[in-house]
Amino acid sequence: MAIAIKAIPTLYGEDAFRFREEIDKVDWICDHRPERDIKKDPRYAMMKKVLSKAKPWSNKMHTRTL
Repeated sequence: MAIAIKAIPTLYGEDAFRFREEIDKVDWICDHRPERDIKKDPRYAMMKKVLSKAKPWSNKMHTRTL
């Protein structure tokens, strides 16, 4: 038994215009956030510490011999 395919809702006219304005407003707000230095984040420091202790990836461990 086949599953019915539903139509994708599409906005027209004033609704589409209003939706596009909201998208542009959110984009503008997100683009004007102050820049943060990620290296000052304590989670970044913890990640660097964990990665410095980790062994480098090696393909030798995961290759098969024929």
